[in-house]
Amino acid sequence: MNSMIKTRKVWSFTILRTVFAVACFGGLVAVAATVRADIVYATNFNNNTVEKFDSGGVGSLFANLGLSSPTGIAFDSTGNLYVANAGNNTIVKYTPGGVGSVFANTGLGHPESLAFDGAGNLYAANSQSQNNTIEKFTPGGVGSVFTNFGLNGPRSLAFDSAGNLFVANITSNTILRFTPGGAGFLFANTGLNGPNGIAFDRAGNLFVANELGNTIEKFTSGGVGSLFANTGLNGPIGLAFDSAGSLYAANRGNNTIEKFTPGGVGSVFASIGLNNPIELAFTNDAGVPLSLPVPEPSTLALLGSGLMCLGFCVGRRRLTERFAATQQAPSGSWSGGAFYPQLSRLAESFAKAVS
Repeated sequence: MNSMIKTRKVWSFTILRTVFAVACFGGLVAVAATVRADIVYATNFNNNTVEKFDSGGVGSLFANLGLSSPTGIAFDSTGNLYVANAGNNTIVKYTPGGVGSVFANTGLGHPESLAFDGAGNLYAANSQSQNNTIEKFTPGGVGSVFTNFGLNGPRSLAFDSAGNLFVANITSNTILRFTPGGAGFLFANTGLNGPNGIAFDRAGNLFVANELGNTIEKFTSGGVGSLFANTGLNGPIGLAFDSAGSLYAANRGNNTIEKFTPGGVGSVFASIGLNNPIELAFTNDAGVPLSLPVPEPSTLALLGSGLMCLGFCVGRRRLTERFAATQQAPSGSWSGGAFYPQLSRLAESFAKAVS
């Protein structure tokens, strides 16, 4: 009888402390999943500037020093912005505060687009007819030719989740796919008319801006294409996705940035401060590039639920083992031994990683 009473007391004690630990962890997850505002950056080819726009479309100057017909734009993992200068064949690096310095000035011939791989190497599309290459730069700025296979006016670059590099050829109306080792393959050659901007959504679909056709095409991972949008477009070039999955397109023909919902409904996002906008790139308001992998809210919820169940099960098992060995209810310590401090440390590390 006494053993049953002790067991009930211990279980009540365990459940209360489990609920408390879960509540604390849930709070950390909620903080970690706080929605941040998006910031979009755009290169102005004619003005020799980089503009930045808040989530409401209000723009301001980010940089104008060291720019000469800027085209491609990309963020590294620490929030530094890289800009390709087609006018003087350089790549300029800007700190989050807007301080610029030359990152590379060799191996470039009218660079049009930039993209980072998972290892921090920067790739640049050389679109001049005498070049037609993709140049690869180490984080230290040392360049080498990555590939020249099948390139004919390469204008836009994008990596898929597997590390394959996709290239839009504006002259030959094709999209090529290159493995990390540089082997090239034809990905698509239908539905294209002057492809000059590409971007992947979270599901792995590739979106292509047809500058000459004034359309945006959507291709599945298998290369099957369909029309995504054909309204509000006037010489579309750069494409980029925000955190909500909406697609933005830089219209060089009418100096606007168009925003499309995942369903393809378009509206003007920005029309002030633009003069021949070329490419776009996003960060959140904390300066973290949106192209970096960040757990979805559903992933956060699933992780929280999983740790809740894990915590309860481990606590129950350790409590049962301890009670069977000592026939005494634990006093002055949390049920589950060292599990709860470990859970707390895990939650804290997780919150820091995604905040």
